[in-house]
Amino acid sequence: METLKIKVSKYWQKFENIDNCFINRLSKRFNVVISDDPDFYFFTHPYYDNNIKDYLDYNCHRVFFGYENTRADWNICDYVLDSDYYYNNARHKRFPLWQRFDLTRLLQPKNIESFKSKKKFCCMLVSNPNATERIEFFQKLSKYKKVDSAGRYLNNIGHSVENKREFIKEYKFVISFENSSFPGYTTEKLVEPMLVNSIPIYWGDPEVGRDFNTESFVNINDFRSHDDAIKYIIELDKDEEKYLAKASKPWFNDNKLSSEYSEESLLDFFDFIIKDSKKKKPIAKSLSKKIWELKFDLKKNIDLLLEKLH
Repeated sequence: METLKIKVSKYWQKFENIDNCFINRLSKRFNVVISDDPDFYFFTHPYYDNNIKDYLDYNCHRVFFGYENTRADWNICDYVLDSDYYYNNARHKRFPLWQRFDLTRLLQPKNIESFKSKKKFCCMLVSNPNATERIEFFQKLSKYKKVDSAGRYLNNIGHSVENKREFIKEYKFVISFENSSFPGYTTEKLVEPMLVNSIPIYWGDPEVGRDFNTESFVNINDFRSHDDAIKYIIELDKDEEKYLAKASKPWFNDNKLSSEYSEESLLDFFDFIIKDSKKKKPIAKSLSKKIWELKFDLKKNIDLLLEKLH
């Protein structure tokens, strides 16, 4: 078993450096060692977190994990895992954020009784105040019935929620809008309601139908307007037969998960990375860290300015 020395940046607040979607899977084929002298450094764009500034501190090859809606900068990374479809590059693999879950549960026969048992209408958990598409939809749907909002933003239930899945599993529908839209950019927001047998109301990836069966959830892009989508949701809410007919549809097209999302496919990609990295020096080895930090600080300031303008 080949040894793989890695260092992993903290991607999100509760990301575990040891127990995470990469290490758990890679350990099935490689002897994974967390090291301060790594062969590979996993990181995301530094301007997402002020603490992530060490992406050039390691003299090794770098693997960019794009879990947000941002494109990889090939000037500072050697290999890329993200949600984009359109690379024709052997050093890139599509690995959308929802792939970190155990998806075999979504291929099992659906428990229709679980859908029948739901008594609450719809909920939402968000913290981003800048996702205007989602905010507008929430406000419009709330005119029909109260939508329970349990996140840090627009909270209307009076308390925070510790366990997201335990909360959303009581609802027939879950507003599952992405923060932004881009082909291929689908996150856990779509999959988490599926895992608890609630129907997502989804907006984001315009090509989400390439991965998921859009007949199994409410895909906003299938409608001419928010108003038309809400009319359809009201129909489903009032007509149990229609609701259960939708609930019975498989989450994936033909109830199959593409082989590109298999564990073997990810491990094969890392087999390639190991062999390929031995043939070349790290791309960013000679870059000045100060130059890149100035670049990303500028990018961050521009993003903040654009948010204020919106």
